[in-house]
Amino acid sequence: MRVKKIGLDDLEATYCCMSEVPPGVSWPEALPKSREWFRKNLGKHVEGYHLLDNGKVVGHIYYESSEKAPIPFEAEPHVAFIYCTEMLRDYIHKGYGKTMFDYVKNDLKKQGFKGILVDATDFKEYMHHSHFAKQGFKTIKEHGPFKLMYFPLNQASVEVKPLELNYKPSKDRVEITLFKTFFCPVGAYMYHMVKKVAQSFGDKVKIVEIEPTIETVKEYGTSDPLFNGKLKLMGPASEQDVRKAIQEEVDQFKLE
Repeated sequence: MRVKKIGLDDLEATYCCMSEVPPGVSWPEALPKSREWFRKNLGKHVEGYHLLDNGKVVGHIYYESSEKAPIPFEAEPHVAFIYCTEMLRDYIHKGYGKTMFDYVKNDLKKQGFKGILVDATDFKEYMHHSHFAKQGFKTIKEHGPFKLMYFPLNQASVEVKPLELNYKPSKDRVEITLFKTFFCPVGAYMYHMVKKVAQSFGDKVKIVEIEPTIETVKEYGTSDPLFNGKLKLMGPASEQDVRKAIQEEVDQFKLE
């Protein structure tokens, strides 16, 4: 087992998580889109490490420095912000997560990072806060189903806060706002699925597409899909859930 900093020659092995999605789930369809995003943004808005077992990627940590990451947070510069982590099922509960995190912590400390931030969740299937607590991360702020956690490297604490949602949709019809967030295959899949469902409502719905740059994410306070200015769905959702969320806004718009 060894840990490797990701380079251009590693891009076709990114997102090992997509090899273990449940049957019938279509997220891997967006994998080429996410790998292309990774290629274009490596060293600009994303960095990462792979855990390798005889050359096979079995785990990853993807991150970026706080001043270069398009994230809905105000944070001190030169803090590593983790986008996502993954470990294949056959390798969990065997100490390999500690191996990967220990390597990453040491390498980031050598690079002079103040510490590491992660926006962990209450969802057991994805970025659960307990996984990071085991690696020494401490919760510094809770917001909704998320726990903002910190691990100190060269600085005991950092200033960071989630941004407030700041978006007012147009008033002529229901507005679906989509950020072209292709970093994660799940997010890329959801972007196209929500857009397709929204289009099926015809002229009842207006679709607004936004590039998720550092500036736009800070301006709007999010990079998640908005349903008439509201955050109604978090993470992966079914087409039925998306249709219901849009229909609720269409019905409410009629009443108003």
